[in-house]
Amino acid sequence: MIADAAAKLGIDVPVYCYHEALGPLGACRMCLVQVEKMPKLATACTTAVSEGMVVHTRGPAVDKGRKGVLEFLLINHPLDCPVCDKGGECFLQDYTFQYGPPAGRFEEPKIQKVKDGPINEFILVDQERCVLCQRCVRFMGEYVGEPQLLLEGRGVETVVTTVDHEPATSQFSGNVIDLCPVGALLSVPYHHKARPWNIEREESVCTLCPVGCTTLATGRDGHIVRIEGRPVPDRSWGWLCDRGRFGFDFAVNPSRLITSYLEGREEAAARTTRQVGQWLRDAVSQHGGNSVAFVAGGLHSTEEAYQLNRFAREVVGTERLAVSRDVPGYLPRGLNGTFADIDDADAVVLIGTDPYESVPVVHLRLRDRARALPSLKLMGVAPRSLSRETLRVDTLVTHVGQEAAVLAAALSDAARGHAVLAELVSNGLGDLSGIDGEALAELGSTLVNSEHLTVLWDGLEADVEPVLVALQSVRGDKPTRVLPTWGPSNWRGFERAGFDARIESLTGILEDARDGKLQMLVLWGADLLREYPDQELVRQAYARVPVLVAESLFPPAGHESFKAILPQAGPGEVYGTYVNMEARLQVAMPSVQPPGQARPTKTYVTAWARAMEKPFVLQEDWDPYDDNSGDLVPEESVPREVRPIAPASSAPDGYELITGVLVIENGIPSDFLKPRVPQYPGRISPSDADRLGIRNQAVIKLSREGREMTAAVAVDPAMTPGRIYMPLGLADAPVNALGTGAVNVTVIEEVHSA
Repeated sequence: MIADAAAKLGIDVPVYCYHEALGPLGACRMCLVQVEKMPKLATACTTAVSEGMVVHTRGPAVDKGRKGVLEFLLINHPLDCPVCDKGGECFLQDYTFQYGPPAGRFEEPKIQKVKDGPINEFILVDQERCVLCQRCVRFMGEYVGEPQLLLEGRGVETVVTTVDHEPATSQFSGNVIDLCPVGALLSVPYHHKARPWNIEREESVCTLCPVGCTTLATGRDGHIVRIEGRPVPDRSWGWLCDRGRFGFDFAVNPSRLITSYLEGREEAAARTTRQVGQWLRDAVSQHGGNSVAFVAGGLHSTEEAYQLNRFAREVVGTERLAVSRDVPGYLPRGLNGTFADIDDADAVVLIGTDPYESVPVVHLRLRDRARALPSLKLMGVAPRSLSRETLRVDTLVTHVGQEAAVLAAALSDAARGHAVLAELVSNGLGDLSGIDGEALAELGSTLVNSEHLTVLWDGLEADVEPVLVALQSVRGDKPTRVLPTWGPSNWRGFERAGFDARIESLTGILEDARDGKLQMLVLWGADLLREYPDQELVRQAYARVPVLVAESLFPPAGHESFKAILPQAGPGEVYGTYVNMEARLQVAMPSVQPPGQARPTKTYVTAWARAMEKPFVLQEDWDPYDDNSGDLVPEESVPREVRPIAPASSAPDGYELITGVLVIENGIPSDFLKPRVPQYPGRISPSDADRLGIRNQAVIKLSREGREMTAAVAVDPAMTPGRIYMPLGLADAPVNALGTGAVNVTVIEEVHSA
């Protein structure tokens, strides 16, 4: 389109309704241009360029046309600029100064409409300011596939509102704030908080899930007050999920640690830090460096992990370094794909993961690909259906622990005789009775025959890794790329900084602690009782380690076991790079200072080195980027050897507990998000609910082998019978208390919905 061509040439053509991701509409008429040999002015957003076309983007006719459009838009537009959140950042202001009339000619009273009406918990609409560009309506209906906004009324009474005047529930609703070119759609957390001249906007990265969306963080008076999407040309439109856009208030949450704790009591940061340094010195001098272990996790940057790694190896002298993990899977770097692989794929396979819940913006990318390529093959392998109204997925439903065996069976059937597959299934496939044979054959054909295969994997079943390695070998030169959807969000960054990201390293540290081989365990942003799959092992380790230290944003679970707890400087408070699920490094600039006694990692490790009386000079200019790989972590070769997978176990007779990531509730508290976090996050099928006597929602008890946990569940028609879903990351009832698999179910309390 002419508008796109002009933008690439750096020529300004004003637009309201047009957005390249949404396609042409021609509703606002603001982009009028003059095309030679055309009798009338043309809209630049709906007119395609052609060979020899001559376009005038300014001139008497063009200026007159734009002036007329703006005069009409301003007839009923209120004079709210001094109090409007968009003041100073508004396209209507800018275009009026540049192209508009110097004064209005209409003296009649302006039509009054709703001001600050709620779209949902996060968004307000000022219908008087709306220019009816339809960006918000089209984005929600066409791009997201959740048509929760519409135009209502006729003529000058036309307004944007919600369907049936019910709150918009989409987790992508906040993007309409960025899309709105005027001050019609407003952020509730930012409403009347600041003006453009008293804020600082810094480029940042969302660290609340593995996608690593690029953002702009707005800081004022020492607090982050707004998060906006930041488009990156040819890579990202700047979309955010509502978790990433409105969940920034964790930094000022009342439960955040801003003071140090020493042996259970509040203490000055300097004294606590010195005492930890003394404990380190005693442990190393009496028991050696390997009596100390460090576990990195949470929301730390790559640079902070590097600083901690250097301190641990050079000053403490320990090799016991690990990354906090909540799933056992690991993806070799050589298989790691990028989001461009979704854009190029003719087939996408989802292994266990529901992108809408775990990596929401990737769900948008998948939907965008499906719209651009209607023949796109979308398949899933999981214990529950992964299909949604917004994204149809042909799901092969398995039982817990069967995903690797099902994938191996499909691969073996479609590529019979391949040498690597014989080793992969040398232990047998186990019991796969009940698996649909036709669906299995279709899955195998998709895995082997697609030209560009992209896989999304949740990491919950470790044996999927050798299957993916074998798949790469079977497919040969055809692109086979995998995107990991698990956390912590910067685990690739920790790995880049020198930590071992495989769960075996963390398990080894915890077993050594349980067996009395460790004198000191330092958790750096990790909260293992909420994250590690085997809570009993974590409790035993905590009980045996003489000195347990944590550095964290929030008090860790089991904090009474810790001898010292240090407050962490979080994202937006320190400079750093973060590596997302693409293995792409992205820079986050600080917007505000750390609150209270919170300090960056380098402050702590430097003080500890002094306490240990060992020379230690931090390399401040360490660069995690590589000259040859650009902003991606350097490539590695895919392993040649394929280890055999374990045979699939038989399906349980009763209920089985399954899990997954629900990013809106990932264990990081946010007051802004409280209205959106489900009170009954667990799910149960209607048939199972009938068997248990549940109508809508209930609190149930799940038990197995003497262990039990309570779960708040709601009836979900999309759930597979025999499965009970509880998300990972719940602070009050982590699913790790039981893991996954067969459970007994007892109803504690049925709750009738209002």
